[in-house]
Formats: sequence, structure tokens, C-alpha cells
Amino acid sequence: MQVDPPKNILIRGPNPIGDLIMATTSFAAIRKRFPEARITMLVRRPQVKVVMGSDYFDELMIDDSNQGLAAMFRLARQLWKAQFDYCILYTNSLRTAITVALAGIPERVGFAKGGQSPLLTQVVKPILNEQKKWLPMPMPEIYGRLIKSIGIEPGTGWPRLTVTETCELRAQDLKKSLGIGEHEKLIGLAPGAAFGQSKLWPPAHFAGMADKLTEKYGLRTIILSGPGEETNTRAIVTAMKSKPVVTDKPVDLDLLKPFIRDLALLVATDSGPRHFATAFKVPTVVIMGPTDPRWSGANLDRQEVVRHDVSCGPCHKKICPLDHRCMIGITPDEVMGRIAQLDDRLGVF
Repeated sequence: MQVDPPKNILIRGPNPIGDLIMATTSFAAIRKRFPEARITMLVRRPQVKVVMGSDYFDELMIDDSNQGLAAMFRLARQLWKAQFDYCILYTNSLRTAITVALAGIPERVGFAKGGQSPLLTQVVKPILNEQKKWLPMPMPEIYGRLIKSIGIEPGTGWPRLTVTETCELRAQDLKKSLGIGEHEKLIGLAPGAAFGQSKLWPPAHFAGMADKLTEKYGLRTIILSGPGEETNTRAIVTAMKSKPVVTDKPVDLDLLKPFIRDLALLVATDSGPRHFATAFKVPTVVIMGPTDPRWSGANLDRQEVVRHDVSCGPCHKKICPLDHRCMIGITPDEVMGRIAQLDDRLGVF
């Protein structure tokens, strides 16, 4: 723990969108602990839109050091000019640790992972299981351990996202162009997953469930897809009998915030959109396959997680080498049943 409070703090946020959102509660705790400090958030370019407008930092910087050595040295020089006195690394990246060390930041805190330990001034050891691997636990708890090591209480654990006024207006314009009524409630479908194909639920399953949702609850569905997910989206739309709302291109990450916030319900894979929904307390059903539920097992008050225990899982492989039984075995009727349970519990509809 610092004797003198830091005055100029750099936070390097996690790269995965879901992890970044789960880390926001600890970002807020850092702000609360050091209200007078200048706090800069360093993230990759796409992630800027996720945290934009939030009150737990004063400035946003883009980390493009993955573009090569020249980019890494350029970022290190930029950080050196900013004269940070403290850096908290949420990444487990040797490249990032080298960058902040080259920047001359005197205090550098991070986890003992990714080969970065020799470049840190304070190392936080992970909790390991019998196989000497990280013990699966909710990411907010892991990030809470990181900041607690420097004397900061972790806080509520609930993620925090903000919709800027400009983003609000853009969302209104896009909704109008898509024929969405001003106060119309939609059911969101987030069928994609940047992680890989193993997280995807079959398009025919998604289509069948979407038709059942519209028939039972009388609400239209909207498909929220990301870059590179167009083929999967088309397959779902083609298989549907009802007509969903579909954007002609992926919804920007900043616009995804108000779009998800205003949903009656979200049905998603274990991917970024479920964490947007958590932040805005939107009822959500998560269809989970190859990932261990313990990593995201926080703030489940308004969620139902549908998954099957299978002998080969959780494998965390991007592409299933077998028959994808963990996802194929989950049926539309099973998901509908969990949606009904969520409705009984929360009064969704």
C-alpha cells in the first residue's frame, strides 16, 4: 500500500469485452479511494466505446501496442510524457508490462501471470487449484483481489456502464430508422461470440426459440450481432417464421448499451452482451456451453444460465473437436422453460 496517495494513475483494462465490463466495479472503487487523483484508462480501440462516458476515469488512451514494436515504443513514449506515478494492470501480458516499464512508471501492480512478474513492483499471486492452474472464480472477485492488494476495498461487485447524451441521440435515430416504436419493448437475441464457434448455439435452435417467444409474449425480437457474425445472423433469420428487427451492419459497442438497456429480455450466448445486460439489470437467459460458469458466476440475480454438464467440458476450446454436445443438447423448449422461470421470478412480461 502506498504511503503517499498516487496523483496520476494509469489503469490498463482487460481486453475481452465481458471481462472489461466485470472490471468496472473495481474501477469505480479505485476512483472512490483516490478521488483527487487523475485517472487514465488505457484500453484497446474497440473497448473505448464500452467505457466511454463513465465517471471512474478522467481520460481515455488507446493501446495499439499489439500492432508491432514501433507501436509499443510509441505508446511507451506517450505514457512516459504523461508522467504516471502508479499503474494497475488488469491484463496478464508481457508486452503490456514491458510498455509500462519502458514508460518509467515507478509503481506497477499486476498478477503473477503471462511472464510479467519481473517487470512489476508489486505482484499479486493467483489462487491455484490442485492442478496448479487458476482456481475458477467470478472475475469481479479476481479483480477485487487485485485492488485489495493495494489497500482498496472492492466495492459492490456490480458493473457500471454509462450512456452518453450523444450516444442516446444516435440510438434514437437508429431505432427510428429500423421502425422501432418510441416506447416499444423488444426481446433481444445475441447469438454471436467473439471467442469462437464453440460458444454458438445452432441457428435453427435460435430461430425456433425466437418464433416461440414472439408467439407466446407478443413482442418482436431484435438480433444484435457483432462484426464477422453476419453469416450466423443470416442463417437464423432464414430459419425464422416471424420477422425480427435486423440492422444492416453490426451495432457499435457504444450503441449496444442503450439498445440492450431498453430490452424487455435478452437471450444470449456467454459473450459480451450478457454483461451489458447485467450492468443495466436487464433480465437475461444465457446459453452456455464450453466455458466454466464459475468465471462469470456473479450478479446472477436477474439471469438464468442454461448449460449441460458434459464429460468433455468445460473445455474452453474455441472450436469443438467432437460433436458440440454441450450446446446442441440445449433445446429451444428448455430455454423457453427457463425464460418462463425468469418471468415468474421477476415479472419480465
